[in-house]
Amino acid sequence: MARWFRSEHMEYISLIVNEDAAHDCLADLGQLGCLQFTDLNPDLTPFQRRYVSYVKRCDELERKLRFFAQECDKFSLPIESAGRVEDFLLQSSGAEGG
Repeated sequence: MARWFRSEHMEYISLIVNEDAAHDCLADLGQLGCLQFTDLNPDLTPFQRRYVSYVKRCDELERKLRFFAQECDKFSLPIESAGRVEDFLLQSSGAEGG
């Protein structure tokens, strides 16, 4: 677990990652839990950022999933869990490497 105390040793580094490798790289670094990001474009609003279309797609998918869950509840259809997200990510990263 990350600890953020003023007295802890920290370094400020710049990491430049190819866009194709960014997702995997940040996912691996995020698993470490010892990073803090600095926004290099603080003057941009959230709607001016490049990833806005991805966030909108996720929001739309979440809305559709909520709708399907409500419909299943309405008709008393059982919903089974597909498993944990972490397990899926580990499985999919293992499939890419092998």
